[in-house]
Amino acid sequence: MWIFGYGSLMFDGWESGFGSVRREWADLDGYRRVFGKKSVKNWGTRERPGLTLTLQKFDTGTCRGVAFEFPDNSAVTRTMLDYLSTREACKPCILPVLISGQQTVQARIYIYEGKHILDPQIGLTQRAAMVLNATGTSGACLDYVRQTFEDLASISIQDPEVTVLWNAVRDLRSTTNQAAGHG
Repeated sequence: MWIFGYGSLMFDGWESGFGSVRREWADLDGYRRVFGKKSVKNWGTRERPGLTLTLQKFDTGTCRGVAFEFPDNSAVTRTMLDYLSTREACKPCILPVLISGQQTVQARIYIYEGKHILDPQIGLTQRAAMVLNATGTSGACLDYVRQTFEDLASISIQDPEVTVLWNAVRDLRSTTNQAAGHG
């Protein structure tokens, strides 16, 4: 069984606790990362939601991520899928991903489409303000967005959606600090 990670699943080592036997670069055609999911618990609250990653259909795009392979062990598989569904706040869909540029596999992918999808009409400055003002049980949303940007950059993935939001957050934070005299 394969699981495709495109954000924090790529970096935080969750897979080791579930017996991953293989980790490969993987490409998902027709999708891109977006900070399009409002976090009302981990990185924000209902009153001040943060933003987290999900995937969005994008005909000309390809999302580079990591595919994790797991042995078919029904007890571990059920526990892992329950953990991931809770963590990602949705059930997985199964889509083809190309691993290491050579082999296509069917992978479980968590694409959030629930009630906490961000209104696409919300502008970049307002999204940056949401990030700066949100803190949840896992910490400040600012740290989540920064870490996502830095983690992707560390493996030479220059994702335009992630970069644009991070730059807007950084610029707004700088402007806010200067206006408050923290310049």
